[in-house]
Order: sequence, then C-alpha cells, then structure tokens
Amino acid sequence: MPTPGWLALVAVLSQDLPPLSFLGFRAGMPVRQATALIESIQGRLTCHSSTDPRIRECTGFIPERGVTRPLAVLISSVHDSAAVIVLSGAPPSDLARSWIEDLSIDFGRPDHSVAPASQHTWQWVRRGRMLRVIVRNPGDTVETSVTLTHGPLLDGLGPPERKKPD
Repeated sequence: MPTPGWLALVAVLSQDLPPLSFLGFRAGMPVRQATALIESIQGRLTCHSSTDPRIRECTGFIPERGVTRPLAVLISSVHDSAAVIVLSGAPPSDLARSWIEDLSIDFGRPDHSVAPASQHTWQWVRRGRMLRVIVRNPGDTVETSVTLTHGPLLDGLGPPERKKPD
C-alpha cells in the first residue's frame, strides 16, 4: 500500500502537469474562446444547433504556417464548452513529425500504436482529457488529425431529455 507521503507527491505532480492542448486549443474551453482564437489567426468558425439543445456543432478552418491548405476545424460543444475538437489536414510529413515531437516535449511520452495501411496514432491522457494525433500515409500525401476530447463533459451529458406526455 502506498504511503501517505507518496500519495501527496503524486497529487502535487498531477496538479503541476499542464493541460493538454494543441495550437492554443484545449478540450473544455468555452466555444467563445475557441472562436476568438480562430478569428485572431484569420480563420473562421460557424456553429449550428443540433436536435439536442445541449449540443452545438461548429465547423471552420484555420491557416497554419507550413500548410498549403488551411486545417479543417470541427468542434462539438456541450453547454457551450468544447467537448471534442478535431483539427485535420494534409501537412508535410516533417511538420506533422514536429507537432508530435513538440507535444511529446510538452506532455511526455505518449502511447504510440501502428495500424495497417500506414497509420500511426499517438495518444496522451490526463485528468479525463485526451489528445490524440493520427497520421495516415495513404499515398503521396500525409493526412493528419489532432483530436482533443473532454471526457467529463461527454460523460455528464447523459441521454437527451424526452418530452413527457401532457
């Protein structure tokens, strides 16, 4: 059984870890903040209500240095907080590699897996949040997606409320 001193050390270390983020985005951030970030770098984001009033879907793009086409942005929000953020595009392989190296420096060694068809996945998990980078090389291009997920927001969503009979 761990000693009380060991548990205190683990608690202190876990508090000092920076929140998982990528290009200024972090799971759980308010959608207003994500929109302001996107607009500050000359990107665009458009949000639409879904059939569930608790959820909004937002799509758009952001320019990124070193990428010829802007990165696509998808945000699924729960109660106006970004529960899932996906940034995807076709950066040069050296840029995708530098993203993974920078994330590894910032957040530590990730879980890494390789799937058939030249797909690599790197994943960091911390305090109910997840950052996943998937790099696919289907041919001449490299397709990369970065997903930030806020588990507690999604877990707390529960089933939609149904209208009760009168």
